[in-house]
Amino acid sequence: MKQKREEIEPLQIELEQFDNDVGNVSPSKSVGSTNRRKSAGLLVFLLVLICVVLSVSVVSYLISDTDQNADLIGVEVDDKETKGDDTEDKKIEAATGDANQNASSHFISPKVTVKMTDGIMYQTIGDQMIHNKTHFTQGLTYSKHSDMLFESNGLYSRSNVCKIDPHTGKAIKCVNMENKYFAEGMQVYGNPGDEKLIQITWKSQDGFIYNAETLEVIRSFKFSTARNEGWGICYDEKNHEFIVSDGSSYLHFWDADSLEEKRRVEVTRQNGSSASHINELEFANGIILANVWFEDVILVIDPMSGECLSEYDMSQLWPRQDRVHDGADVLNGISISKEEGVFYITGKMWNRMFRLKFDGL
Repeated sequence: MKQKREEIEPLQIELEQFDNDVGNVSPSKSVGSTNRRKSAGLLVFLLVLICVVLSVSVVSYLISDTDQNADLIGVEVDDKETKGDDTEDKKIEAATGDANQNASSHFISPKVTVKMTDGIMYQTIGDQMIHNKTHFTQGLTYSKHSDMLFESNGLYSRSNVCKIDPHTGKAIKCVNMENKYFAEGMQVYGNPGDEKLIQITWKSQDGFIYNAETLEVIRSFKFSTARNEGWGICYDEKNHEFIVSDGSSYLHFWDADSLEEKRRVEVTRQNGSSASHINELEFANGIILANVWFEDVILVIDPMSGECLSEYDMSQLWPRQDRVHDGADVLNGISISKEEGVFYITGKMWNRMFRLKFDGL
């Protein structure tokens, strides 16, 4: 660019000098020199034309050079923006991945979304099993290690802990609790040969750890929740945490060793309302299944968001108008079984227990 300017400037000076010389020529000196005048005028015209052409070339060069630089800058900016977006996406994915891994990395989304209006979306498996109709079922939990069902039954002065035959539903052994306790949810956990049961109570804020084989109390503990009550409890083995309900819309996540609350999640029904009265719980394939007090429904809950992924209408399993004649109370009690995807289902003071599969789970 500097070289082109140095070439142009002498031409401009020479042109100006020529103009001055031409302008200073007197008429007397130019009389009879018509051809000289014409030649001078032609020379001026040619010099002007050369200057114009050179100027246009310089401007064109400057524009093209600027455009090229702009293109290069644009490419670099675009690359940085793209790299920046990728970096941010990776950071977000990593953070989300860590959070999911800490909370429920083995979450398996249901194959379909089930709504209450879909009607019967489950199949019963085999014949009905028996169930002690005096048992006010608050917790039902199955051990694949020992092939045993355990049940926690409530009501003051009638609370107990039982071992249940998972093939017939018959009670094998029951141990009564002190009259002051109203038993609630219970969950089996631990290694083969050293399994334990954790049980919570309704309003006393007392919990108990049992030897699953003997049903002897190993120790007790105190706990608190949003309502300072205990309703249901289940176990996320992979994340080593218990999940607890208290009749509110919240689920409480406890560290399995310290029994200290790590976080809590509010559950939202499919209609957008808060899910109150969450009762007995089960954990399977990274999702939570929950009973709701005084509703014949099973909720399928995302443990990360608290969103109800599905809601199963259970009103036809044993219709309320039929069971009321037998003194049976509400649907409550859900547990995994030995068979993948098959669940035990019963209720408070029901004389029967079912094994069934949920569509889409």
